[in-house]
Amino acid sequence: MTSPFEPEMPPPPFVPPFDPPGSESPYIPEGSSTDDEASSDDLGSRPDWWPEDWPWPPEPEEPTVIESPPPIHVWPRLPPDHPYHVPPGYSAPDNLPPGHPGEHYPTMPPDPVVHPCDWGDG
Repeated sequence: MTSPFEPEMPPPPFVPPFDPPGSESPYIPEGSSTDDEASSDDLGSRPDWWPEDWPWPPEPEEPTVIESPPPIHVWPRLPPDHPYHVPPGYSAPDNLPPGHPGEHYPTMPPDPVVHPCDWGDG
């Protein structure tokens, strides 16, 4: 289907994903080398812009290690003799052991509930 915004165009030519065997190799400019045997360590003579008081070739640097960011802050566990210590297997505030000073006690007043009110009629 043709569209007034997209005129009919011929299909693009087929480009194989690789050079078929026996075909001519791609153009390689003179002076460039694709030999795998060539040593990449041979940096040649010192370039003009390289400071004379620095060693040539430069010493290789240690690889940079990218570490993951530190975890979110986790509060350290209180010592066992601390009154608010939460032993392993329990968590605050929802799963405190019986008798923990942070647990709800029977006479604790309920959390205040704010009910919506009618702001009109005034």
